[in-house]
Amino acid sequence: MTVVMVALASSLSLVASDVTSDSALERSLNEYLECDFSARIDQVRLGATEITIRGHFDSEKVPSSSKLFIAETPIHVLHGATNQYTELTALHPEDKGRFELILPRFRPVNEQPYDRMSSRWTVLLAQQNEKTAISAAHWVDEIDEPAEFPPSQNIAHKKGLGGWQDGILPDELHDLGIAAITMNLVLDHYIALHAAPDTEPISWQGHQFFVRMAALRALDAQLLKAAEDKVVVSAILLITNHARKPTEVNAILGHPDATEEGIFAMPNVTDETGVALYGAVLKLLTDRYCRADARYGRIHHWIIHNEVDAGLVWTNAGEKSTLTYFDLYQRSLRLVDLFARQRDPASRAFVSLDHHWASAGKKEWYSSRRLLELLVRYGEVEGDFPWALAYHPYPQNLFEPRTWRDDQATDSFDTVKITPRNLEVLDAWMKQDRLLYRGKVRPVHLSENGFNSRDYSPGELEAQAAGMAYAWKKIQPLSAIQVWHYHNWIDNKGEGGLRIGLRKFRDDPAEALAKKPIWEVYRAAGTTEEDAVFQPYLSTIGIKNWDQVRGRELRP
Repeated sequence: MTVVMVALASSLSLVASDVTSDSALERSLNEYLECDFSARIDQVRLGATEITIRGHFDSEKVPSSSKLFIAETPIHVLHGATNQYTELTALHPEDKGRFELILPRFRPVNEQPYDRMSSRWTVLLAQQNEKTAISAAHWVDEIDEPAEFPPSQNIAHKKGLGGWQDGILPDELHDLGIAAITMNLVLDHYIALHAAPDTEPISWQGHQFFVRMAALRALDAQLLKAAEDKVVVSAILLITNHARKPTEVNAILGHPDATEEGIFAMPNVTDETGVALYGAVLKLLTDRYCRADARYGRIHHWIIHNEVDAGLVWTNAGEKSTLTYFDLYQRSLRLVDLFARQRDPASRAFVSLDHHWASAGKKEWYSSRRLLELLVRYGEVEGDFPWALAYHPYPQNLFEPRTWRDDQATDSFDTVKITPRNLEVLDAWMKQDRLLYRGKVRPVHLSENGFNSRDYSPGELEAQAAGMAYAWKKIQPLSAIQVWHYHNWIDNKGEGGLRIGLRKFRDDPAEALAKKPIWEVYRAAGTTEEDAVFQPYLSTIGIKNWDQVRGRELRP
């Protein structure tokens, strides 16, 4: 079908013209997210071969004789673009303004199947020579359960480990009693644009790419070892920033506006080829690691990029306003969710945020609370989905392990930071009615957290261990928090002078990989030895018993 030029509702400022500046797009998105539309799409259900769209409209504002259409918008098309609506289907409402439309899931594009799973859908009203949007766009929010999917695996307890790698200390997960781990997956390592030895083709949305099988087999080995230890695996999805290290793959996979400040890049969710490449990698990973038989190992959850509130550093898309940046990010989050839930209904896409809460850590960064507020609003407007939260509540000063002194961490939703000192705030915030997903609290994983030892002197090692004991006691009664992933497992010289590991540097001249006192604290956490091992750190903190710091549930 030919592209149809469509105007937006008259209450919006943008009319059938591309938004070419960040400020103009921000204004348009703000107006769109607050618009009172006369129709609403209530559900978009994805099946194996069909997409079902259900909704309703206000019959007093939209006469039953009106000519209505359902319009499709591909994921890569930005709000307000002149090609925003690419497919139109006539809509014939039932009584009382309700409608249901069943469409084929796949449609041909250039003689190739195009999967409409990632499209969003809008109700249009035809008047004279103009078609006007009378509903917000709506993404797929319901997915038919697959015939076969992996068994449910809950996290046994709250002790996790970040950045785990097999082959260094093979018994570490067992010795520490770890229930869950995170692993970094740099997506451009697994895909190529051209055939080469030891590659296999993969296609999505009519574009063919090639899987680097050696990299994939190495990942298989890591995940199979994790499966032996029966841990829940969360994969952190990262993209090498082409502005720093350009390759032909990441030049397409990464956002074109990415700048050199970024260690990693936002996916290119604004270009058809970029989305096809990104989707092909996601399809590869979810098809392989969400199998019912776990033949290659299993990935249970997906952490979408890293600390997006510090986007210019960790998920770079250039300088963007909060809203235009987040509009990009929520597309990536949704796409991962769509791929994952088709294979594993229990799999979740996690938004990754740092400890800067009510205000941004730097003027060019974003407030993590504001990003979550936007995510909630997008769900209300365009269809909710079961996203979850991966939060990083480091101490307010990453070099200072004495987090009980954090004066920027208060018992208020307006706190500057959320650190181990005030984790009750995060627990309560996630339990607000507006944050729930179908009446249930969304999972919170503290997916990157650690305590520094400025050096290896006894006093610094004691303070580091005390910080962990303090945090562990804090999180136990907080039911929204499912796991604490300790980061970093081993001291790493690439972390700006921090020594936040449970073990010393691998090349320490005196004690390579030696256990620090915090290792023993973490091992004992959650065991019958906890109280005895933790006892000496009461005096370090300056308290008489753990009830003085134990997390308490605040009222939302």
